[in-house]
Amino acid sequence: MTATDNHRVDSAHEPPLWENDKGSLTYNSRRALVQLLKGPLVRAHKEPVLWSAIISDEDNLRARLHEVFLELVVDEGEGFAFTRMVEEETLPIPQVLRTDKLKHIDTAILLNLRQELGLALPGERVIVDVEDLREGIGYVRAVDNRDEAGFNNRFNAAIKRIRNEYSLLSVTETEGRYEVSPVLRQLFDAATVTAIRDEYARLAEAEGDQEDASDD
Repeated sequence: MTATDNHRVDSAHEPPLWENDKGSLTYNSRRALVQLLKGPLVRAHKEPVLWSAIISDEDNLRARLHEVFLELVVDEGEGFAFTRMVEEETLPIPQVLRTDKLKHIDTAILLNLRQELGLALPGERVIVDVEDLREGIGYVRAVDNRDEAGFNNRFNAAIKRIRNEYSLLSVTETEGRYEVSPVLRQLFDAATVTAIRDEYARLAEAEGDQEDASDD
């Protein structure tokens, strides 16, 4: 038994929180469940009370989420938790979480960030420079056929989304440099990164061939 196991709680015998309350989770476990459903993440250093509830009541929270076809992902080492849809090929799963289709430029940035994480040691902070990132996804400009000003505007907007809406980048003490959230390791595996980058490279090459043909 680990130290964490010693602090596991049994919510099944919790007293009701209000008259006619039929729930069985503790107050903080319910708050954690709500935040997990709202998303995108619960972070240990930002929400220590909710994080403690997730760790101590993980089995009960996992069971509640399974009732609505959601999987609980917990990384104690990196200190984050989130939910994602259950994947079962033989069972039709109703859509529970709201999903937004990523823009091309968002996808390219996230793939680049995921690659940076792949180069780091476990537990090591990954810091990226925004200008290096801009240069690293220049191939998207060819795919979308945008001029430099248009590309830069879309890039800046994407960085803002990834910071504020997806919570996958956080500011550092140095302007123009961001820390990459380790949760990206859970969202994109190495095979997915390679496959999508190869497809973008193919599209960029095809766009270049079309431009060469039009010049002839």
